[in-house]
Amino acid sequence: MLWGRGAEQAAIDGMLAAGRGGAGGALVLVGEPGAGKTELLAFARSRAGDLRVLHARGSEAESVLPYAAVHQLLHPVLDGMGQLPEPQADALSIALGRKAGPAPDRFLVSTAVLTLLSDLGGERPVLCLVDELHWVDEPSAQVLAFVARRLGSEPVVLLAASRHGEPAVATGMEELRLRGLAPGDSAKLLDARWGEDLSPAVRDRLVAATGGNPLALAEIPGTLTERQLHGRDALPDPLPLAGELERVFSRVIRQRDPAERSLLLLCAAQGPGDLATIRRAAGALGVGCAPLESEELAGFVRVEGSTVVFRHPLVRAAAYHDAAPHARRAAHAALAGVLADHEREADRRAWHLSQAADGPDENVARELERSAGRALRRSGHGASATALERAAELSPDEPDRARRLAAAADAAWTGGDLVRARGLADRADQLSGASPAVELRMRYLRGMIELRGGVATDSLAILLSAADKAAESDPRLCVRILVSAGEAAFLAGDAAAAREVDRLMARLPHTGEGRDRVLARLFLAVAPVSRGESPASLASDLRRAEETGDPYLLVRAGGLAFARGDYDLARRLRTRGTARARSLGAAGTLAWALWYQANDEMLRGRYAHAEALVSEGHDLAAETGQPNLGWQHQATRTALAAVRGRGQEARRLAGEVTAQAGARRLATAGATVRSALARLALAEGDGQEAALHLETMRGLMSTSHHRVSLTVIPDHVEAAVRAGLPEQAHELYARFMPRDTASAPAQARALTARTRALVTDGDEADRSFREALRLHAEVDLPLDRARTVLLYGEFLRRRKRRADARTRLRAALEEFELLGAAAWARRAREELRATGETVRRRDPHALESLTPKELQVVEAVGQGHTNREAAAQLFISPRTVDDHLRKVFRKLGISSRTELVRLALTGDGVGDSHGDDPRGAARDQP
Repeated sequence: MLWGRGAEQAAIDGMLAAGRGGAGGALVLVGEPGAGKTELLAFARSRAGDLRVLHARGSEAESVLPYAAVHQLLHPVLDGMGQLPEPQADALSIALGRKAGPAPDRFLVSTAVLTLLSDLGGERPVLCLVDELHWVDEPSAQVLAFVARRLGSEPVVLLAASRHGEPAVATGMEELRLRGLAPGDSAKLLDARWGEDLSPAVRDRLVAATGGNPLALAEIPGTLTERQLHGRDALPDPLPLAGELERVFSRVIRQRDPAERSLLLLCAAQGPGDLATIRRAAGALGVGCAPLESEELAGFVRVEGSTVVFRHPLVRAAAYHDAAPHARRAAHAALAGVLADHEREADRRAWHLSQAADGPDENVARELERSAGRALRRSGHGASATALERAAELSPDEPDRARRLAAAADAAWTGGDLVRARGLADRADQLSGASPAVELRMRYLRGMIELRGGVATDSLAILLSAADKAAESDPRLCVRILVSAGEAAFLAGDAAAAREVDRLMARLPHTGEGRDRVLARLFLAVAPVSRGESPASLASDLRRAEETGDPYLLVRAGGLAFARGDYDLARRLRTRGTARARSLGAAGTLAWALWYQANDEMLRGRYAHAEALVSEGHDLAAETGQPNLGWQHQATRTALAAVRGRGQEARRLAGEVTAQAGARRLATAGATVRSALARLALAEGDGQEAALHLETMRGLMSTSHHRVSLTVIPDHVEAAVRAGLPEQAHELYARFMPRDTASAPAQARALTARTRALVTDGDEADRSFREALRLHAEVDLPLDRARTVLLYGEFLRRRKRRADARTRLRAALEEFELLGAAAWARRAREELRATGETVRRRDPHALESLTPKELQVVEAVGQGHTNREAAAQLFISPRTVDDHLRKVFRKLGISSRTELVRLALTGDGVGDSHGDDPRGAARDQP
């Protein structure tokens, strides 16, 4: 009987009903020990009816075993793995130790679990119950968090219970906080449990003292004498509070005989586990197992099949922590002694050996290090970090301690836990015995932690220092350090540091065909282009990067192609890099690649598609522990909102990004939002506001950076002209725009010609506008082209050439409307009206009504992917793809997949609407 939990029971019933209807969800019950969390999970099981129930329970003993809770949850249904897509089936099999293979990305493992649960839900709805969530191993917790965020379209309900005050191990789950029972319900519980044994006065005192904790109400009276229960003797003062229940259970356990206490300690040291193991360990300690298998210890533990389970976690905690340290070590040693040395039990054995150690022990430290290696092979980075941290504590020699702490920090970093990685790195740095190689590794790791989640300028300083040391000792590592330093210099907007990175990279040997050698040569080829110099010819390296299938290398090669002005090649390489990251389930790399692809799509004027990519990239950056990358995505989202005419949203996002960019020294992100606001102001006709933003942007990044000049100065000159400041416009053009553009990419030459047109007049300006339009035709950057047409139309109107002006302005308006560049379309519409022409607003394209996720699904389907393939690419379930497609069909008024594919290939924001082969994007996919 659950007293006073009507609201919680109703919430659970509601979730079960929604799950039966195909709208799943996740809920975590949070409360202090004894609040009734486990009982509410049991209530959910009792109400499951036709639902398939899967269950797992976290335990301290298994919190170091990667994917232990996932294995426990899915064990009854693992036969269904055969129906998973092969990459997902392989990833899950490796993670669960069912087969050997390269360590899978945890997102691929998570997607496999989601797909498996979704497939099961297709047969009948699924209820997943996870007790003791705070003790679930970290890889499993990450999987549960991933699944919880994606259950909206699934007939799957996830209910978990976690202790209040414990560190959060999962996000994306709505919390339901369990408060103490109301006084009336507390009294009813006492009456039902103890009846006439309690006097009314004692009952009232217990109600007040326990705070309504159900377990305390049920257990504390059992510790009182009969005279105290009836109110004849005074009650203990003070009475145990709910948080002190472990002491209550300890007193009860101390009343058992020594053999029973030893048996309970063994069970507690093992956690919920195998009865046969307890029998063997008890034999090693000379303790009989009869009390466990009879009813003698029923008040503490029970045997469910072949598993020993404590009736409440606090009973287990009392049995363990009340024992003397030497007794706990002996229990762990006995358990380690009966566990086999094969891989299935080796990790448990290593953990028990570590708990049995009473001081530094190199043999045990090596066992833990081997366990950490096995965890890494299964992508259990958090479990690996835990094992290595304990191994460091047991290391007799300081160099080994430093090396293992460094490895633990690296594992935590790879797993996306920046806070833990930083703390472990701090501890490693405090040790004086670290080898030069370990010190270098830690310096590189610290630089990467700052690059992904800290301050960009700090990252740059750390990485440059590390590169200087690595140049002689480890050139291959030095390449990686310098590439990261180059990224930090870009984020920080530090052109001088970028040149220093180039100088250090040029000093390294770059012969050979290895990945790092190719990466270094590509990097060096980009450097002169960023300064406006002639690019090196590296066609063979570009081809080699394209052949590798390495997503990181593909995106980097795309950066070189972009710097060279070959936008089509850049787009193809980066699109392939993104697709490759999807196929590998490499979510961290994908989040990074999506930023580049989104900017490619934005430049092409495919704004809806770019927003879908930014939305996905931002979410993945958060899930993979890359907050700085998340703010880069938000900066791009700001630019998209501005160009699409959503001024209020753009200004709100700009404020958020600017605050973070300042704190994190992300000058590029800050410059992006300033540029977005400047262009929004230009579209609105406010040259003064635009100039203010652009002046700030120039201050954010070094003006000696060639790319910044080409990004800022054309807009700044236009703003000055618009604000009636011709002298400033001439000075900006003369000072910053390049003179010799013969070898520059067509886009740079087009912007230079357009800017020259703004600072000249008459026939010279006319010739410059025409030259700019001729050059724009060579590249697929439609917004810049349309802006030049708009400026030319305005120029013609001022010269009283109204007929010619209307022709240009109508063309600009049509292009802006086709792109969905609403802010610029408004300006073109106003200019047309000024010529005396009546203008009608174009109806928005049907795809504008789709959400970013719906648009991603349309794009995947438009490329010819099946629903199952699309789901794998987008880290969602096939059922969610089905759900999105149903909504898309309804919004677009279509009824067939063929119609959708046709729309995806020709519609704004998804297909190519600017004259190229609309099937090109699909062909580019590997």
